[in-house]
Amino acid sequence: MVKRKITDGLELRPDGLYRRSETIGGRRRFFASKDPAEVWAKIDRAKLAWAEQEREKCAQRELGPLFSEVADEYEKSIESRKSGLKRSYWPAIRRAREAFGEYRMREIEPYMIAEFLRGRMAGYAATTVSNQKTVINNIFQLWIDSPAWRGDYNPSKQTFLPRGLKKGKRLPPTDEQVRIVLEHHLDPDALTPVAYLCTGERKGELCAITLGDIDFKKKTIRIAKQVEHINNYPYLRDYTKTDAGIRTVPLLAMLEEALQPIRHMPKGTYIVGLKTEPVTACEYRRLWERFWRKYGQAVQITRTKKRGGKTVKYTDWKIPVCGHQFRHEYVCMLAMAEVPEEIAIQIVGHANAKMIHEVYMALKPKMVEDTRNRLNSFLASIE
Repeated sequence: MVKRKITDGLELRPDGLYRRSETIGGRRRFFASKDPAEVWAKIDRAKLAWAEQEREKCAQRELGPLFSEVADEYEKSIESRKSGLKRSYWPAIRRAREAFGEYRMREIEPYMIAEFLRGRMAGYAATTVSNQKTVINNIFQLWIDSPAWRGDYNPSKQTFLPRGLKKGKRLPPTDEQVRIVLEHHLDPDALTPVAYLCTGERKGELCAITLGDIDFKKKTIRIAKQVEHINNYPYLRDYTKTDAGIRTVPLLAMLEEALQPIRHMPKGTYIVGLKTEPVTACEYRRLWERFWRKYGQAVQITRTKKRGGKTVKYTDWKIPVCGHQFRHEYVCMLAMAEVPEEIAIQIVGHANAKMIHEVYMALKPKMVEDTRNRLNSFLASIE
């Protein structure tokens, strides 16, 4: 048997280069070098690379794309959604990408998602864990709905939320804080807290109310917009947090009295800030801070910051109550006033009673006292 030379099959060009053409993956390619062994080495590397690409394509067909690729597309798909939803979903997308990003879609099994929710999400509140599962589900659904990927498998639907998750409940303001608002409701600086107490609105919805939204004859307030603050700047949206948020709420006498001094102002005047444009985030914070500082409910804090290469001390104020706590107070007021639940749900802008019972409702001492009196009366009646 004749031993082949390393140059067999190679073309020696006038410039001293050895060259050979090969068809790899249906495409003709040329390889050249002054060293004939390097020509064969280049050919072997090209064939190996093509084989690896084919294996990758085969894996993609069988196992689907990388989870990180689909997660990237899902992140793009929510760009046009409400900023509140984006803020709550972005961290969940990041966590999911960190956990599953290097897996292909069909490699991810239900037990892996369950372990992720029990382990990585341990210590998070129930709402956060639920949002996390929703995001994973949505990523798989995007893969299924995509005409390019045409996925057919969603393991998140076979996974349940862990038991015993923390259910956060923000407390209403203290009785003293409510009393301060009640006693000083005619103070011009009290208009924002009075509006919170008398409407139970979310911050964005309250900041969007203008005098034109208030019907002083019918004694109602129309809620159909919200203000979203992004990097301090206010953006007026012609929608509320949920579809159920578009509603009409009663104008209570205390708020009507507090609004009397400004009723002559243009209909487009916002009741928070008293301008014809929504307040910025900084303006809102100063309004809120000014009222509570006036009545001794602010805590002075010394902070530091860098300025001109030097560390400068400055005074800041911590307010122990926020506007959203008055939404919880409003729900308690509806319960104590015995407003029927089906009406209360619509007034606070929720589709069902779950959020009211699990998040907003707090058992106040007055409720316990009223219950005691009613039970005592009932027992006395059957003796």
